[in-house]
Amino acid sequence: MSYFLALSGSSTKFSKSGFLLRTVASILEQRAIEFRVIHAVDFPIPEDANHELTDQFIADTADEVRQASAILLVTPATKESVPALLSTLLGRLADDLFLGKPVLLFATGGLPAHVGVLERALRHELVRLGTRTITARVHIGTGNWIAIGNDRPRLSRGAEQEVAHALDLILGGIRLNELREHSLALAGR
Repeated sequence: MSYFLALSGSSTKFSKSGFLLRTVASILEQRAIEFRVIHAVDFPIPEDANHELTDQFIADTADEVRQASAILLVTPATKESVPALLSTLLGRLADDLFLGKPVLLFATGGLPAHVGVLERALRHELVRLGTRTITARVHIGTGNWIAIGNDRPRLSRGAEQEVAHALDLILGGIRLNELREHSLALAGR
């Protein structure tokens, strides 16, 4: 198995989305799965950067996506905003790049109903990228965080279990596909 890749649409790496990514990394580490993250905020703005930097960032991102077993989209969700950073990054990727890969949507902030708004805002790009359905959706609202003193926020036990369950669903599906492909390869010998 290769690795899980997160595309983060948060405008800052030091955010609830960033803390969620740390939790995801910890859960996947327990399952011996490599985890990588690409932050849309690192995308060079074409007006500010030369086109070679922009093109290289997109090419590197596309290579990471091709090698990934699963794609995690992590972005803030509010009723007032469209996931502009994530949409911009997804919009630059080649058609059908996500084809055959499970996609998980993690939304931080807002209300649970905002996940549907977020999904509708991303639908066009996701379909173009080859995603027909999002495999799992997880909403991490304000009440799902525990903050004690000056410590960084961490997920509540229930929220962490929900994240782990979504990851395990995807992992189980990937392993089942790998077993099926291995069986077919053995039968074809």
